[in-house]
Parts: sequence; C-alpha cells; structure tokens
Amino acid sequence: MKQIDTTNPRAHHLSRRLLSNPQTERAFIQAAGFKIHIVGLYSTRFDLEWDSNGKRECDYLHHIDLALSGDRQVLHGSKCVDIEPGNAYFFPGNTPVERRCSKPGTVLYLSFRCEWLPGVDPLMDWEARTPKKIGKFNVRDWKPLITGNACADVNLLLKLQAQVYRWMAEILPPMGVLISNHLETHARFIKIFDAIEEKLGADLRIATLAKLHGTSIHAFSMLFSEHTGVTPKEYLNRRLNQEAIQLVIGTDLKIKEIAERLHFTDEFYFSRFFQKLNGVPPSKYRNRFYS
Repeated sequence: MKQIDTTNPRAHHLSRRLLSNPQTERAFIQAAGFKIHIVGLYSTRFDLEWDSNGKRECDYLHHIDLALSGDRQVLHGSKCVDIEPGNAYFFPGNTPVERRCSKPGTVLYLSFRCEWLPGVDPLMDWEARTPKKIGKFNVRDWKPLITGNACADVNLLLKLQAQVYRWMAEILPPMGVLISNHLETHARFIKIFDAIEEKLGADLRIATLAKLHGTSIHAFSMLFSEHTGVTPKEYLNRRLNQEAIQLVIGTDLKIKEIAERLHFTDEFYFSRFFQKLNGVPPSKYRNRFYS
C-alpha cells in the first residue's frame, strides 16, 4: 500500500518537538534495541520437592513468578525473599539461589531472556542482579491463563509482554549506563557474536571463531573470557542451550529433529548435552510443561 500524508500542515503549526536532544535520541536507540523474548508461560502446582534441600541452583533464563498460594522462600547470598501470594517476583538467570518450601501451592510463572546484541543478554552484565519482589498483581487479569481458557491470541501476548517490560523498567538499574557498558565490553567481539548467531550449532568450533578473530585459540579464549566473563565454550553452550530450550518447549519437533537442526551427531548426544545443562533430558523437560 502506498503511504501518503494529506494532513494540512496548519493542523500542527503550534506543535513543538519534545525529547529532541542528542542524549534522548541515544536513549531512543538503546530502548528500541532492548528486547525481551518470552520463552514460555506456565501454571503449575508445586509441592515440597520444589525445595532445593540447601543447594544453590539456577538456570539460564530469567523468571517472573506470580504467587497464587503456598509458602516459599528463596535465598541469595544473605538475603531471604519471602514469596507471598498476590505478589510478583523477579528471579534473574544465572543467579544461584536456595529454594525453600514450607507449604505446597500454585504459581503462574513465565521464563524469558533479554537481548541487545544478538544472542547476548545485557542483564548478565548487571552484577547487582538479585531476586526481588516487583509488585502486586490482580488475579482476575490473569484468570484466563490460570484456568487454561486463554487461546493463543497475539493481543493477549502483547499485553503480557507490555506488562513484563513495565515490571522490568521499575526494577532495572539505569539501562542507558548498563547497555553502554555492555556494548563497550562486547564491542571487539561483534563479528564473533554475529558468526555464532549465523552458524549456531554443536558443530561450531572455537578454532573457527579464533580464526575469524585473527588470533590463536589460546589468545582468543583468554581475551574473550577477560571481556565477557565466560569462556567461548561456556558462551557457545549457553547459546546452544537457549536455542534448544526454545525448540523443546516452543515447538512440536521430535527430539531427533531438534538434534538435527542444532547439528548434533545424534539425538543421544543432544540428550546428554541437554541433561548436563538442565538436569533432565529434553523429553522430560518438555513433559514438565505439557503433561
């Protein structure tokens, strides 16, 4: 469709542009580049097995819990967060916590990851990230999801995503500073991150990335680790696991088909990889959400 503007200019002759300084333009660009990818939304009943029995555990994804009933706590460092029904809580990814459960209950929760550079979560650069309460919620607004009566509706998902952005905007540190530091930290590896996204798979080798960077494997690994906080292998495994989780819980592909898509030699190798990072094989991980 051809785009035309027939508005009489006189209709706007008293308008003045707001937020037009260079700092604001930069903020617009940063805000537009920051994305939240909702991986899944789940309603579940938990029991005493939710308790981690003194262990500190975590996964790669961020979570928001909407507590409906029960009595739980999470411990991060010396801080204890009581999970009270009627409140929403943010649990950042890659942040080990001890889980305690005193009374079974129900919870609606969603898992997500953030992105500015392709495949790179800027919140992982937020050293002060910690579990915290993010506010109250109205159960009536979420009832269709809790009861399972909601259909896969784009408008509903847009509302859900907007709520997540709103919650995160309230608790995150100044994002301009965080993203600027994030970009500065990762700037010298832009080509590497692009190559990983283009060729992501179990057959992607560190040697290939080192060659692209123009250094030896050892020098590349040392430099990458110094500037990103993880080794190239750890980062590759994390990204591969993120993609695997999305395919396992977000598609109807068979486990063998997912293994092939991610370039594993066979589904058994893929299952071992998945279980090592997530604690259970992919089939059991899928059943956890669809049983």
